[in-house]
This record gives sequence, structure tokens and C-alpha cells, in this order.
Amino acid sequence: MFFSFNNVENTMIRTFYSFFILVLFLSCQQAGSSTIDADKLKGLQKDGVIIVDVRTEKEYADGHIVGVKHNINFLSNDFLTKMEDFDKSKPIIIHCARGGRSGKAAATLKEAGFLEIYDYVGGFNDWKARGEKIEK
Repeated sequence: MFFSFNNVENTMIRTFYSFFILVLFLSCQQAGSSTIDADKLKGLQKDGVIIVDVRTEKEYADGHIVGVKHNINFLSNDFLTKMEDFDKSKPIIIHCARGGRSGKAAATLKEAGFLEIYDYVGGFNDWKARGEKIEK
């Protein structure tokens, strides 16, 4: 059977679906992570936002972004346990070598209740390619 709606019903249905999609979009944007670039990372770092390098200990020891004091290997069994030391209500920046592990780490942190996560996509490799300072 084919249903026919008059113009008022069509308008109401379209309005409802538009509203539903808008609410869904906004709720996804509020909880989760945002990707950032090197310039945004530097600005947030100046504001005192904690940065966590989620690469391995060896990768971190071979070189890391100047000022990054936290290295918690995303691939370790105790990643979430160690991340629990940070305040979930405060912003946090994570990065890895290129963005793969940090993207997965961001999703894990979101599920764990962290509210404001910044993922430096491009990570340490991008940082070095830009000629930014590193330390060992």
C-alpha cells in the first residue's frame, strides 16, 4: 500500500528528521576527540595541556617532542591503568609516530570517560619533517 502525505505532514516529517540528525551530529561532536596539527599542539602546550606520547619506550627514547614528559605505550597491557592518573575532565593531547596508534588510543580514552582529547595526526614523524625541535 502506498502512503500519501499532504504538504503539512511532509514538512513536519522533514523537520523532525532534520532535528534528529542535528542532535545526533552535535552529540557526536561533543564527546570524543579532535584532530590537531603541529601549530595547534604548540598552542595547547603553551596553555599547559598535558601531552602523552603513546609510542613505545624505545621510540620515545630515540627522540620526542620537546617538553613531552609522559610516555605511555598504547600497545602495553597497562595503558588504561596508567592513563587513569590523569584528570578525565581536563584536556589531553596524544600522539604517536604517524597517527594510527593515537587514533585508537583516542577511541579507547573516549570509552574510558575522557572528555576532551586532542589527537595530533601526523605525530612525531610530521613534527620532525617540519623541522621542529626534538629532544632525547
